[in-house]
Amino acid sequence: MVSYKMVPTLLLLSLCVAGVWSNEAQDAWAARQRRVHATPNNDGQTKKFSGRIVGGTVLSEPLPYLLSLRDSGSHICGASIISGKHALTAAHCQSPPSDVNRLSLLGAVTKRTDEASGILFQVETVVTHPDFAPRTYLNDVAIIRIVTSFLDHPRLAAIPIIPTTYKLRVNSLASVSGWGLTAQDSMLAPELRTVRIPIVSYQSCVSKWRPVPIVWTAICAGHPGRDSCNGDSGGPFVQDGVQIGLVSWGADRCGSDYPGIYTYIGNRNIRKFIQENTGV
Repeated sequence: MVSYKMVPTLLLLSLCVAGVWSNEAQDAWAARQRRVHATPNNDGQTKKFSGRIVGGTVLSEPLPYLLSLRDSGSHICGASIISGKHALTAAHCQSPPSDVNRLSLLGAVTKRTDEASGILFQVETVVTHPDFAPRTYLNDVAIIRIVTSFLDHPRLAAIPIIPTTYKLRVNSLASVSGWGLTAQDSMLAPELRTVRIPIVSYQSCVSKWRPVPIVWTAICAGHPGRDSCNGDSGGPFVQDGVQIGLVSWGADRCGSDYPGIYTYIGNRNIRKFIQENTGV
């Protein structure tokens, strides 16, 4: 039987946020990045994988629904506005959990460190899916509630989320945006970037990733040279103006021929969790 496990990716990076990150800020970010170690394949090679925009373009204007989830003022993951008081992110972005008093959400920015021109929100609560499985990333979704309201600000807006009747189309394009790494060994992107990538069939994804399991709450998407990466986790995966998923995990060599894995928020179990906790 194949054995595998997920452990935190300990990236020895010089990550700059207005200079160099403090040790605490770097630890907070690195703790939310993941890598799967799998046993060697029949060809004797070992696959290495991570929780995690490559090949994209810089955006000149903020996306009204996109947020930076921050721990003690430092970016750790992406998130998206889905109602006046609620945002979505990945469950693994709070595994391990932060002290909620340290958490904030920054919106209406393209520059990751530009709190002066952005809008900052204090987090009130974080609810992760009760059946989130850290070993496989089943149900990798969490809901963040803020103290005030996103919709008090004209520069921000909620993004519609996928209904359970939505039909995913293999090879159709969807967009992912964030401030994550732009290459495997690079630094977090200072400016917001976006990339359009094709959805990959579940069967093809399972075959490509074997023996690493692909859970049934996932969408697979990607193309060599176009991918999400470390620091993009939790960010929205968008098609036709609707959020269909969020960044969950993928290959540690971002932009490789392994599809990225996104939590499918149109899954009935996940959609029920969102509705029960937000009314959306």
